[in-house]
Amino acid sequence: MGRRLVPWSAVVALTAFLFALLGVVGSPAGADPYTPAVPTSCRVTVPATVDGDRVVVRVLVTAAGSVAPRGTVTVDGDRLSTRSERAAARWTRTVRYEGAQIEVVGPRLERGKHQATATFVPDDPTRFLRCSDNVKFEVGADETGGGGGGGGLPNTGGPHLGFLLAGIGLVAVGGGLAERARRRT
Repeated sequence: MGRRLVPWSAVVALTAFLFALLGVVGSPAGADPYTPAVPTSCRVTVPATVDGDRVVVRVLVTAAGSVAPRGTVTVDGDRLSTRSERAAARWTRTVRYEGAQIEVVGPRLERGKHQATATFVPDDPTRFLRCSDNVKFEVGADETGGGGGGGGLPNTGGPHLGFLLAGIGLVAVGGGLAERARRRT
């Protein structure tokens, strides 16, 4: 049986190889769906705006590679409050984008919460994809950067005063214990 197994396995392998070569078994390989357009990324920022000043929206569009995307950027802004106020406070600006950060100057805004949305539309959609980003901001911040509520500086994420005082106390106690231990020896 062992003598016949080797030749028959060679015949079966050769037959399978010939069927695959002729295309009888399996299907031809196809390319994966591929989009040649490069994805873009939008970034929108709004500096602190004082009540009654014009809002400035900064937009930066980036893409992978060394070629900067070009096209148009549309910035839509509205007030985040009741629907009737939102409809009355809506504004739009469309500007040309040439590959560097741009500043879009909007209208004078009233105190309150607002939102700005930037949408990039490339000149050549086969080369670059669209992108969009939005940012929520508050108008009416005072000179110190406070949110208009209680004034003062915003919380920068530093440690609370209690933790700071506890740390100073631990250092003082540790220093005292180390000094006392030195005197005994």
